[in-house]
Amino acid sequence: MLKEFQECLKKNGQIKANSGPYYVKWVVDCYSFLDKPISEIIYNEEKRQFLTHLFQDHEDWQIKQVDYALKLYGYFLSQRQKEGSSKENFLKEWKMVEEKAIKALRLRHRSYRTERAYLAWLARFKDFVKAKYPLELTGEDVQNFLTYLPVERKISPSTQNQALNAILFVFRHVLKKDVKGYVDAVRARQKRRLPVVLTKREVRQIFDLMTGAYRLMAMFNLIGASILRFIHLSNSSLRVLLN
Repeated sequence: MLKEFQECLKKNGQIKANSGPYYVKWVVDCYSFLDKPISEIIYNEEKRQFLTHLFQDHEDWQIKQVDYALKLYGYFLSQRQKEGSSKENFLKEWKMVEEKAIKALRLRHRSYRTERAYLAWLARFKDFVKAKYPLELTGEDVQNFLTYLPVERKISPSTQNQALNAILFVFRHVLKKDVKGYVDAVRARQKRRLPVVLTKREVRQIFDLMTGAYRLMAMFNLIGASILRFIHLSNSSLRVLLN
């Protein structure tokens, strides 16, 4: 582990190339003094004990070097533990969240269709936050996820609202966290759908392709629809004038 730490120091360029052995020595001396396994992270109070012990017969620059070496080693251990965290425990915690979500949904008599949709959003949210455990999630994670959906996935406003409802349900009823007031995501844009309207020329071309009874039926239907539309618009205009 100490060799890996020294290689990490060289790779990151945190110290001079020839200083690595000294940093490793300070770490070994500290852990020997505290009688702790080299794989455990030491607390600040323990580090202060060791620095106080050295203060009597070491110069200030050495004390600063020891302090820096221990900080670097503490960071090295924290990153190593994070990378080596058990995938099994990670999946187990998310599985528990899913099971609790199902229980909460059924307790509130939500439909099976809603249950499937909410669980699907929960799975997408888990993939988005990557290595985060459920209890580490915050309102910022929800906000980033809801912003990612319209920006990257180009989803509609209704789909974004469904995602929001699903994630907030899990936070409120499973994780027991209220993050609604902390969510201010980029909203999905409503797509404008222009009505399909044929020109007079296009209508004539359609009628020219029809013959006999079908042509008459199409013309009568068009006339009838036009009359109904005219009546509707007239009534709306009259209502506006009367009000």
